[in-house]
Amino acid sequence: MTTIITRLYADQATARAVVTMLLQKGQDEDTIDIITRDTLGGPEAAMRAARVPAASAAAYARVMTGREALVVVAAPFNPIGTARGAIRVVNRTPAIKVGLADEDVYLREARRPDIARNLLAGEPLIMSNPHSRPSHRHILGSNPIIAGKPRTSAMRGGAYMSRFFWPMKLVSASRERSWAIPGGGLVSSLFGLPTVISHWPPREDLPTIL
Repeated sequence: MTTIITRLYADQATARAVVTMLLQKGQDEDTIDIITRDTLGGPEAAMRAARVPAASAAAYARVMTGREALVVVAAPFNPIGTARGAIRVVNRTPAIKVGLADEDVYLREARRPDIARNLLAGEPLIMSNPHSRPSHRHILGSNPIIAGKPRTSAMRGGAYMSRFFWPMKLVSASRERSWAIPGGGLVSSLFGLPTVISHWPPREDLPTIL
């Protein structure tokens, strides 16, 4: 979105003084035009080229019969706040009223799919404050991204959280187990029957069913 800001001043000297203030506030010189009755090609054509709306151009043209000078500022959306800053500057100097309800016109720009997902060039960081210009350039007072550091314990200085309410370790070293029952012994010993036969008789001694 672009804001077309127009103000008609009594003469070129006043218009140039306003332009100087705009440049001091960071406005791009390429976005500013001064149009007079003697502008090459005529004031109407110059206003058309500067994207001044037709109704506004007609109102200015009717008044520009002498030394009047029109300042046109095409304030872009980026950086954010450019248009608002330019409006404040041009309003500091009394301008000629031409009967327009609003001399600041917002123009919707055509969508650019090729740059829709890109960051705006020159735009400050989201976590920055360009008004106070702090040395660290962050609203929060310091870098919001804290550098990572290795941790060896859940508590500062070491130790375990369990030591606050339990004097013993929560995790003990593992021990090798060789029996299913704590203390030793086989499960089958509870029933008096072996579960594993250690010796088989010869095959020929086994009974055969005919």
